[in-house]
Formats: sequence, C-alpha cells, structure tokens
Amino acid sequence: MSNEAFEKGLPAGIGVGVAIGTALGVALGNMAFLGAGLAIGIGLAPAFGKTMLKQNTNQDRKDENSSSES
Repeated sequence: MSNEAFEKGLPAGIGVGVAIGTALGVALGNMAFLGAGLAIGIGLAPAFGKTMLKQNTNQDRKDENSSSES
C-alpha cells in the first residue's frame, strides 16, 4: 500500500512542494529554495496518497451500499 499511496499522492505532493518552494524563494529572495520545497512535497506525497485512497475506498463502499438497496 505504501507504493500505491506514494504514486497516488505524488502529483499533489509535487504541487504543494512547488508552491512551498516558490513562496520560500520569493520571501527569502533565493529561488534555490524551490528545490527544498519540492523535496518537502515529495516527502508529503505518501500522506496525500493515503488520504486519497481512503476517500476512494469510502466512496466505493457508499456506492455498493446504495446499489444493494435498490
């Protein structure tokens, strides 16, 4: 599940990382912080992916319950 969570959360992690890196770079005047922000985002990717997988599982359960009630 760890690899699946990482793969699922990678786009969100990269997006958050670029945003953090850009904010740090602009605030501190050194765009080298973009790399640091990207590393932070990639580190957070499994957490984002785990949440996304949990939401998909919950949605699947709701769909199964609603179809069985029909």
